[in-house]
Amino acid sequence: MTPKAVNVHLASCRRGRREYHLALMTLLTAHQVFLVPEQFATIQVAVDSVVSPTTIVVAPGVYPENLTVVGKQSLVIQSSRLSRRGVAIVGNDGAVAVLLVERSVLHLSGIEIRSNGRSRGVIAKQSSLNLQECVVAGNRVGAADEVALGAGIFARTSRVRLQKSALIGNVVASQVTSAGGGGLYAEDCRIEIAGCTIQGNSVYTPGDGRGGGIWGEGSSMRLWRSRITDNALYGSSCAGGGIYFAHPLSSQLGGSVITGNSCHAGRGGGIHVEGETSNVHIHRNTFVRQNHPTDVEFT
Repeated sequence: MTPKAVNVHLASCRRGRREYHLALMTLLTAHQVFLVPEQFATIQVAVDSVVSPTTIVVAPGVYPENLTVVGKQSLVIQSSRLSRRGVAIVGNDGAVAVLLVERSVLHLSGIEIRSNGRSRGVIAKQSSLNLQECVVAGNRVGAADEVALGAGIFARTSRVRLQKSALIGNVVASQVTSAGGGGLYAEDCRIEIAGCTIQGNSVYTPGDGRGGGIWGEGSSMRLWRSRITDNALYGSSCAGGGIYFAHPLSSQLGGSVITGNSCHAGRGGGIHVEGETSNVHIHRNTFVRQNHPTDVEFT
C-alpha cells in the first residue's frame, strides 16, 4: 500500500469512528432515564419533563398522586426493583382516575395502581398501554360517575396489553341503567392478555349489568394462559359474569381457566357473546366450568 493509500485509509477510519461516536451520543441523549425521588420529587413532575423516549425509574413506596400522561410517544414507568413490585400509586380524592393516558405509548412494569375505592384505576384513550408484572386493584366507579364502565381499566380506541398482571377487586356500583366492565372495559380496542389473573371484580346496578370481569365492545381480544375467576354481576338483567363480548372482532381464548363467575339475574355466567358470535373462538384447552347460571351463551 502506498503512503497516499495509507493516509486515505487512516482518514476513513477516523471518520468512521467519529460517525460511530456521534451516533452513539445521539442515541444516549435521545433516551433519557429519570429517577424518582432522587432527581424528581414526584412521578408527575418527571412525566411533565419528558420530551423524548424516557424511562422513569421509581423507588419502592406509596405515591399519593394522580398521573396524567398526554402526548408522550415512548414512556416507561418501572419499579427500581424491576419486575418485583414495590411501587404503589394510590391517587387523591376527586380525580377521575389514578392514571389518565391520552395519545401516548406507555409501558408500566412492577407498578400497583390502587385508589382504595376513590376512583377508577386507569383511563386510556387513543393510546398504547402495556402492563407487565402490574396490579390494578381496589378501584371503584361510584354513583357520582356519569359513565359506569371500567373500574379497573377504561380503554377506548387503544391497544391494551396485559402480561403477568392482575385486575383484582375493582367495583362498579352505579345507579345508571347500564353498567359494566368491573375489571376492564374496552371499546374499539385491540386487547392482548397473557399470564394474567382477573378475579373478584364486580358490577352493581339497578339495570343492565355487563362484563363482571371484562367487557369488550367492538374489540378484538387474544386471551392466553390466564385466569378469569370469581367475578360477578348484580342487576335486573345481566350477561357475562366473566367476559362479555359485544359485536366482537376476531377474538381467541386459549389455555385459560374461566370459572366461578356469576350473574345474579341473567345468563352467560362465564362468557356471553352478543353479535358476530363466529368471531369468538374458544380453544379446547380453555376450561370454562362452574359458572352461574350457565358457562357460555351466544345471542
